[in-house]
Amino acid sequence: MRPPLVLTVADSESDGAAGIQADLKTFTALGVYGASAVSMITAVNTQGVRDMHPLPGAVVRGQIDAVAEDLWIDATKIGALGSAAGVEAVAGAVRAHRERLGRIVLDPVMVAADGSPLISAEGAGALRSQLVPLVDVLTPSMAEAAQLTGGALATSIDEMREQALALQAAGPGTVLITGGRLPGQDVVDVLVHAGGTDLLRARRVPSRKVRGAGTTLSAAIAAQLARIAGFDRAGELGEIGEAGTEDDLATIVASAREFLASATDDARSWTISRHSGGYGPVNHLITLDKR
Repeated sequence: MRPPLVLTVADSESDGAAGIQADLKTFTALGVYGASAVSMITAVNTQGVRDMHPLPGAVVRGQIDAVAEDLWIDATKIGALGSAAGVEAVAGAVRAHRERLGRIVLDPVMVAADGSPLISAEGAGALRSQLVPLVDVLTPSMAEAAQLTGGALATSIDEMREQALALQAAGPGTVLITGGRLPGQDVVDVLVHAGGTDLLRARRVPSRKVRGAGTTLSAAIAAQLARIAGFDRAGELGEIGEAGTEDDLATIVASAREFLASATDDARSWTISRHSGGYGPVNHLITLDKR
Protein backbone atom coordinates (compact mmCIF):
# COMPACT_ATOMS: atom_id res chain seq x y z
CA MET A 1 0.00 0.00 0.00
CA ARG A 2 1.25 3.47 -0.88
CA PRO A 3 -0.22 6.16 1.41
CA PRO A 4 -0.76 9.75 0.23
CA LEU A 5 2.35 11.70 1.25
CA VAL A 6 3.07 15.40 1.71
CA LEU A 7 6.48 16.97 2.21
CA THR A 8 6.42 20.10 4.35
CA VAL A 9 9.29 22.58 4.24
CA ALA A 10 8.88 24.99 7.15
CA ASP A 11 10.18 26.13 10.50
CA SER A 12 10.11 24.16 13.73
CA GLU A 13 8.02 26.08 16.28
CA SER A 14 8.59 25.34 19.95
CA ASP A 15 4.98 25.67 21.13
CA GLY A 16 3.57 23.42 18.40
CA ALA A 17 0.86 25.85 17.24
CA ALA A 18 2.26 26.49 13.77
CA GLY A 19 5.18 25.48 11.54
CA ILE A 20 6.14 21.87 10.92
CA GLN A 21 4.46 20.73 14.13
CA ALA A 22 1.08 22.04 12.96
CA ASP A 23 1.61 20.69 9.45
CA LEU A 24 2.34 17.15 10.60
CA LYS A 25 -0.65 17.16 12.94
CA THR A 26 -2.89 18.36 10.12
CA PHE A 27 -1.60 15.67 7.78
CA THR A 28 -2.25 13.00 10.41
CA ALA A 29 -5.77 14.27 11.07
CA LEU A 30 -6.57 14.10 7.36
CA GLY A 31 -5.08 10.65 6.81
CA VAL A 32 -1.88 11.70 5.06
CA TYR A 33 1.73 10.67 5.76
CA GLY A 34 3.99 13.66 6.44
CA ALA A 35 7.69 14.10 5.68
CA SER A 36 9.56 17.27 6.57
CA ALA A 37 12.51 19.56 5.92
CA VAL A 38 13.26 22.11 8.66
CA SER A 39 14.07 25.61 7.39
CA MET A 40 14.37 27.53 10.65
CA ILE A 41 14.20 27.07 14.42
CA THR A 42 11.69 29.45 16.02
CA ALA A 43 11.57 30.04 19.78
CA VAL A 44 7.93 30.98 20.35
CA ASN A 45 5.13 30.55 22.85
CA THR A 46 1.61 31.89 23.26
CA GLN A 47 2.99 35.30 24.25
CA GLY A 48 4.94 35.82 21.01
CA VAL A 49 8.09 35.12 19.01
CA ARG A 50 11.30 35.26 21.06
CA ASP A 51 13.95 34.32 18.54
CA MET A 52 14.48 32.86 15.07
CA HIS A 53 17.43 30.88 13.73
CA PRO A 54 17.29 30.26 9.97
CA LEU A 55 19.28 27.18 8.97
CA PRO A 56 22.01 27.38 6.30
CA GLY A 57 20.69 26.97 2.78
CA ALA A 58 22.77 23.83 2.22
CA VAL A 59 21.18 22.18 5.26
CA VAL A 60 17.67 22.96 4.02
CA ARG A 61 18.48 21.78 0.50
CA GLY A 62 20.05 18.57 1.79
CA GLN A 63 16.87 17.58 3.61
CA ILE A 64 14.69 18.17 0.55
CA ASP A 65 17.12 16.27 -1.69
CA ALA A 66 17.13 13.30 0.67
CA VAL A 67 13.33 13.05 0.72
CA ALA A 68 12.73 13.80 -2.96
CA GLU A 69 15.29 11.24 -4.12
CA ASP A 70 13.70 8.45 -2.08
CA LEU A 71 10.03 8.99 -1.17
CA TRP A 72 6.94 9.05 -3.38
CA ILE A 73 5.69 12.61 -2.81
CA ASP A 74 2.12 13.51 -3.81
CA ALA A 75 2.17 17.18 -2.74
CA THR A 76 4.54 19.66 -1.15
CA LYS A 77 3.71 22.44 1.30
CA ILE A 78 6.19 25.29 1.82
CA GLY A 79 5.91 27.57 4.86
CA ALA A 80 8.23 29.89 6.77
CA LEU A 81 11.76 30.05 5.33
CA GLY A 82 13.18 33.02 7.24
CA SER A 83 16.00 34.16 4.97
CA ALA A 84 17.02 34.75 1.37
CA ALA A 85 19.41 31.80 1.63
CA GLY A 86 16.55 29.55 2.68
CA VAL A 87 14.32 30.78 -0.14
CA GLU A 88 17.08 30.30 -2.71
CA ALA A 89 17.79 26.79 -1.44
CA VAL A 90 14.13 25.79 -1.65
CA ALA A 91 13.67 27.37 -5.08
CA GLY A 92 16.72 25.46 -6.32
CA ALA A 93 15.36 22.22 -4.89
CA VAL A 94 11.97 22.80 -6.52
CA ARG A 95 13.61 23.35 -9.91
CA ALA A 96 15.76 20.23 -9.48
CA HIS A 97 12.96 17.94 -8.30
CA ARG A 98 9.86 19.55 -9.82
CA GLU A 99 8.46 16.32 -11.27
CA ARG A 100 8.84 14.52 -7.93
CA LEU A 101 7.23 17.06 -5.63
CA GLY A 102 3.61 16.85 -6.79
CA ARG A 103 1.49 19.96 -6.62
CA ILE A 104 3.13 22.67 -4.51
CA VAL A 105 1.33 24.88 -1.99
CA LEU A 106 3.19 27.98 -0.76
CA ASP A 107 2.12 29.68 2.45
CA PRO A 108 4.36 32.79 2.20
CA VAL A 109 4.88 33.23 5.93
CA MET A 110 6.21 36.74 6.40
CA VAL A 111 4.48 38.09 9.51
CA ALA A 112 3.54 36.30 12.74
CA ALA A 113 0.11 36.59 14.37
CA ASP A 114 1.54 39.04 16.89
CA GLY A 115 3.02 41.22 14.12
CA SER A 116 6.62 39.97 14.40
CA PRO A 117 8.44 39.78 11.03
CA LEU A 118 9.32 36.20 10.11
CA ILE A 119 11.54 36.82 7.09
CA SER A 120 14.22 39.34 6.20
CA ALA A 121 13.62 42.04 3.58
CA GLU A 122 16.03 40.21 1.26
CA GLY A 123 14.16 36.99 1.90
CA ALA A 124 10.83 38.61 1.05
CA GLY A 125 12.28 39.82 -2.24
CA ALA A 126 13.63 36.36 -3.07
CA LEU A 127 10.28 34.81 -2.19
CA ARG A 128 8.56 37.15 -4.62
CA SER A 129 10.98 36.69 -7.52
CA GLN A 130 12.24 33.12 -7.14
CA LEU A 131 9.61 30.96 -5.43
CA VAL A 132 6.16 32.40 -6.14
CA PRO A 133 6.49 31.72 -9.91
CA LEU A 134 7.24 28.02 -9.27
CA VAL A 135 4.24 26.97 -7.17
CA ASP A 136 0.72 25.80 -7.97
CA VAL A 137 -1.19 27.28 -5.02
CA LEU A 138 -0.38 30.47 -3.09
CA THR A 139 -2.13 31.24 0.23
CA PRO A 140 -1.11 34.67 1.57
CA SER A 141 -2.83 36.65 4.28
CA MET A 142 -3.91 40.17 3.36
CA ALA A 143 -0.69 41.60 4.83
CA GLU A 144 1.44 39.09 2.92
CA ALA A 145 -0.44 39.74 -0.33
CA ALA A 146 0.31 43.44 0.03
CA GLN A 147 4.01 42.73 0.58
CA LEU A 148 4.19 40.34 -2.36
CA THR A 149 2.49 42.77 -4.75
CA GLY A 150 4.29 45.83 -3.42
CA GLY A 151 0.98 47.55 -2.71
CA ALA A 152 -0.95 48.78 0.29
CA LEU A 153 -3.04 46.57 2.54
CA ALA A 154 -6.35 45.92 0.81
CA THR A 155 -9.35 47.72 2.30
CA SER A 156 -12.07 45.99 0.28
CA ILE A 157 -12.92 42.72 -1.42
CA ASP A 158 -12.33 44.34 -4.80
CA GLU A 159 -8.79 45.31 -3.80
CA MET A 160 -8.18 41.78 -2.52
CA ARG A 161 -9.35 40.43 -5.88
CA GLU A 162 -6.99 42.76 -7.75
CA GLN A 163 -4.04 41.60 -5.65
CA ALA A 164 -5.01 37.94 -6.10
CA LEU A 165 -5.15 38.35 -9.88
CA ALA A 166 -1.77 40.13 -9.88
CA LEU A 167 -0.22 37.27 -7.90
CA GLN A 168 -1.83 34.66 -10.16
CA ALA A 169 -0.25 36.41 -13.15
CA ALA A 170 3.16 35.88 -11.52
CA GLY A 171 2.84 32.09 -11.88
CA PRO A 172 0.57 30.24 -9.41
CA GLY A 173 -2.55 28.80 -11.00
CA THR A 174 -4.48 29.31 -7.78
CA VAL A 175 -4.28 32.16 -5.25
CA LEU A 176 -6.23 32.27 -1.98
CA ILE A 177 -6.06 35.52 0.02
CA THR A 178 -7.49 35.13 3.50
CA GLY A 179 -9.56 38.14 4.52
CA GLY A 180 -9.66 38.07 8.29
CA ARG A 181 -8.51 41.70 8.57
CA LEU A 182 -11.56 43.13 6.78
CA PRO A 183 -14.31 44.31 9.15
CA GLY A 184 -17.76 42.78 9.06
CA GLN A 185 -19.86 39.92 10.41
CA ASP A 186 -18.45 37.55 7.80
CA VAL A 187 -14.87 36.65 7.02
CA VAL A 188 -14.43 36.71 3.23
CA ASP A 189 -11.54 34.94 1.51
CA VAL A 190 -10.85 35.59 -2.19
CA LEU A 191 -9.99 32.58 -4.34
CA VAL A 192 -8.70 32.99 -7.90
CA HIS A 193 -8.31 29.75 -9.87
CA ALA A 194 -8.74 28.27 -13.34
CA GLY A 195 -12.51 28.47 -13.07
CA GLY A 196 -12.60 32.15 -12.17
CA THR A 197 -12.92 34.04 -8.88
CA ASP A 198 -14.85 32.83 -5.83
CA LEU A 199 -15.69 34.74 -2.67
CA LEU A 200 -15.65 32.29 0.24
CA ARG A 201 -17.66 33.51 3.21
CA ALA A 202 -17.75 32.27 6.79
CA ARG A 203 -19.42 33.67 9.87
CA ARG A 204 -16.93 35.49 12.10
CA VAL A 205 -16.90 33.70 15.45
CA PRO A 206 -15.58 35.66 18.44
CA SER A 207 -12.94 33.56 20.15
CA ARG A 208 -9.57 33.72 21.79
CA LYS A 209 -6.60 34.81 19.71
CA VAL A 210 -5.39 31.98 17.47
CA ARG A 211 -1.97 31.34 15.95
CA GLY A 212 -1.31 28.86 13.17
CA ALA A 213 -4.57 29.27 11.26
CA GLY A 214 -2.84 30.08 7.96
CA THR A 215 -0.38 27.24 8.46
CA THR A 216 -3.20 24.79 9.13
CA LEU A 217 -5.24 25.96 6.14
CA SER A 218 -2.38 25.57 3.66
CA ALA A 219 -1.42 22.20 5.16
CA ALA A 220 -5.02 21.00 4.80
CA ILE A 221 -5.03 22.08 1.14
CA ALA A 222 -1.80 20.16 0.52
CA ALA A 223 -3.21 17.11 2.31
CA GLN A 224 -6.33 17.12 0.15
CA LEU A 225 -4.21 17.44 -3.01
CA ALA A 226 -2.23 14.40 -1.90
CA ARG A 227 -5.40 12.44 -1.20
CA ILE A 228 -6.73 13.21 -4.69
CA ALA A 229 -3.45 11.96 -6.13
CA GLY A 230 -4.02 8.77 -4.14
CA PHE A 231 -7.54 8.37 -5.49
CA ASP A 232 -6.18 8.85 -9.00
CA ARG A 233 -3.66 6.04 -8.50
CA ALA A 234 -6.39 3.75 -7.21
CA GLY A 235 -8.66 4.50 -10.15
CA GLU A 236 -11.27 6.07 -7.86
CA LEU A 237 -10.90 9.69 -8.93
CA GLY A 238 -14.23 9.68 -10.74
CA GLU A 239 -16.00 9.47 -7.40
CA ILE A 240 -14.87 12.95 -6.36
CA GLY A 241 -14.35 14.76 -9.66
CA GLU A 242 -11.68 14.67 -12.34
CA ALA A 243 -8.38 16.33 -11.53
CA GLY A 244 -7.88 19.67 -13.24
CA THR A 245 -11.55 20.54 -13.62
CA GLU A 246 -12.57 24.10 -12.90
CA ASP A 247 -14.08 23.27 -9.51
CA ASP A 248 -11.18 21.06 -8.40
CA LEU A 249 -9.27 23.62 -6.33
CA ALA A 250 -12.43 25.41 -5.20
CA THR A 251 -13.72 22.16 -3.69
CA ILE A 252 -10.37 21.41 -2.06
CA VAL A 253 -10.11 24.90 -0.55
CA ALA A 254 -13.68 24.71 0.76
CA SER A 255 -12.90 21.39 2.45
CA ALA A 256 -9.72 22.80 4.01
CA ARG A 257 -11.60 25.84 5.32
CA GLU A 258 -14.19 23.58 6.94
CA PHE A 259 -11.44 21.62 8.67
CA LEU A 260 -9.84 24.82 9.97
CA ALA A 261 -13.17 26.21 11.18
CA SER A 262 -13.92 23.02 13.11
CA ALA A 263 -10.41 22.85 14.55
CA THR A 264 -10.58 26.49 15.63
CA ASP A 265 -14.03 26.22 17.19
CA ASP A 266 -13.19 23.00 19.04
CA ALA A 267 -10.16 24.56 20.73
CA ARG A 268 -11.95 27.65 22.04
CA SER A 269 -12.12 26.21 25.55
CA TRP A 270 -8.52 24.99 25.61
CA THR A 271 -6.08 26.27 28.19
CA ILE A 272 -2.46 25.37 27.48
CA SER A 273 -0.68 28.46 28.80
CA ARG A 274 0.09 29.57 32.35
CA HIS A 275 -0.62 33.14 31.21
CA SER A 276 -3.63 34.92 29.76
CA GLY A 277 -3.98 37.02 26.67
CA GLY A 278 -1.74 34.98 24.37
CA TYR A 279 -2.23 33.26 21.04
CA GLY A 280 -3.42 29.66 21.40
CA PRO A 281 -3.42 26.78 18.90
CA VAL A 282 -6.28 25.19 17.02
CA ASN A 283 -7.15 21.55 17.63
CA HIS A 284 -5.43 19.91 14.66
CA LEU A 285 -6.42 16.45 15.87
CA ILE A 286 -10.15 17.07 15.94
CA THR A 287 -10.82 14.17 13.57
CA LEU A 288 -9.04 11.82 16.00
CA ASP A 289 -10.74 13.09 19.15
CA LYS A 290 -12.75 10.20 20.61
CA ARG A 291 -14.06 11.96 23.68
